[in-house]
Amino acid sequence: MKLVEISRQLTEVYEGNPWFGNSLSTYLQEIKPDALSTRMNEGHSIGQIISHMIEWRKFVILKLQNKPTSLEVGTPQDWTDHAFTTEDKTQLYTELKETQKTLIHILSVAQDELLEQTVPFEAYSFEHLLVGIIQHDIYHLGQIYLLKSSMTS
Repeated sequence: MKLVEISRQLTEVYEGNPWFGNSLSTYLQEIKPDALSTRMNEGHSIGQIISHMIEWRKFVILKLQNKPTSLEVGTPQDWTDHAFTTEDKTQLYTELKETQKTLIHILSVAQDELLEQTVPFEAYSFEHLLVGIIQHDIYHLGQIYLLKSSMTS
């Protein structure tokens, strides 16, 4: 895979017309601000899912910038217990959009050779990391869709 294809897929999932349905930004535009804290059973809220996605995108960005970072699965940094309010919507969506812009920019100036390199302090390549963040976004997009759907039925 080449960086241009990874960038295209990130863009497609975020704001394009992916074959599996609507993009992330399309679904987020349809979510009412007061729905950010809605949960299904004991699961995470839409706000928590978006925050989680942002944290993992920041992790990828810092790794791409060769800056020290870590993010441990299941920690409060990974899954905040913040109760999201109507006022939080703009901040969350802005931060998600900024991580998208930053990722695409970094990839636009990088060379394909990056993909074969091992991520510093990790046991996997940058290609694995970048394909992983695309998969991560799609996975959580599905959760957001289910939560959104459960609110309208």
